[in-house]
Amino acid sequence: MAWLIVVAAVAFAVLTLLGFLWFAYDSNKRVRRFANSSDLVPGKPGRAPAEWKKSPEPEALLHRRIRYAMGLVYENPSLRNDDELRAARERLDDAVFVLDDELIAAAAAPDRDDDDFRRIGWAVRWLELLPGELYYAPKAEALVKIDAAIANLRDPAEPPPVEPENPDDPDEEA
Repeated sequence: MAWLIVVAAVAFAVLTLLGFLWFAYDSNKRVRRFANSSDLVPGKPGRAPAEWKKSPEPEALLHRRIRYAMGLVYENPSLRNDDELRAARERLDDAVFVLDDELIAAAAAPDRDDDDFRRIGWAVRWLELLPGELYYAPKAEALVKIDAAIANLRDPAEPPPVEPENPDDPDEEA
């Protein structure tokens, strides 16, 4: 009888390990697929240069930050199930494409204007704040937040709020 318990425990451990390995493999595969794609938003290819996928240039980093922020917006299940929220997300997609086109144009301009990059950087930061604000927001509040984000993408009147310092963060210098 004791051998049956040992066999069951070993079988359970092996199956659990296989489950963890499959989860890690599948998660890594999805992340790599999105990172290597040219999608600005999931399912919609962007118009940025292909070398921006891995470039350390500031404009390429801004482009990738836009992509990852929109990836987080698309992970929100509540934005998939409601027609009004889906329409708002489509408007956000359109605004993100306009912002990315502005970034591409600013990067290609012969006389680089730091004010353009600062404004685009602020807009990207506003976009990065959006997924966290939307996740538990009720529908009416989510619609308002998406419209506010679209307005900030078009013309960020002010820089986004700076996250408060965490006194428990070991990386922060006192």
